[in-house]
Amino acid sequence: MGFLFFKTKKEKEREERRERRHALRRAESTVEEVDERIKRMEKEAEAEWVRAKAAAAEGRQAAVQRALTSYRAAQVMLTKLEQKKWVFKQVLMKLETAGTDAEFAKALGMVNKVTNINVDLVEDVFDEAGDLLAEAGDTDKFWAQMYGKEVEGSTGALKDHIPSMEDLEKSLQEEVAGKITGAVTPESLEKEL
Repeated sequence: MGFLFFKTKKEKEREERRERRHALRRAESTVEEVDERIKRMEKEAEAEWVRAKAAAAEGRQAAVQRALTSYRAAQVMLTKLEQKKWVFKQVLMKLETAGTDAEFAKALGMVNKVTNINVDLVEDVFDEAGDLLAEAGDTDKFWAQMYGKEVEGSTGALKDHIPSMEDLEKSLQEEVAGKITGAVTPESLEKEL
């Protein structure tokens, strides 16, 4: 016959705190891993741009197309990864904030144990506070609508963030043409100075 061990309330609370700390450390570690992946992808994208430039200088159009396609694909993936990271951080922040509910409830519970309170008065105050919070919620909704109107159309499309293949080709040709003809560019002037 085995013994059943029941955890005390204090042991349960300690275990919950430890699990919460572990989960938050894992979330932070995940963000760091994504940051490292973004850095690697940026290096790889830059290498593709260099390959495209070299191929354009040599007149190898098929190689230019492959390198530009790889470069643009990397830019699309980088943008998506940045967006996912941002959403993850927003959700994490909201969850951390939501965790304060339990802390507030515990603190209020402790205060209730040591304080004699007029229940009717407290109920009236919380009713008033509830009404004010409802009005504040309506105000928050209004602000959210205004924010949505202000950013409408500027956050969704990848085409706003990533140049088209035509734009990339034009930029590459201009950059290569500047090096071939020895044209004076602001960058070359800066290097000379």
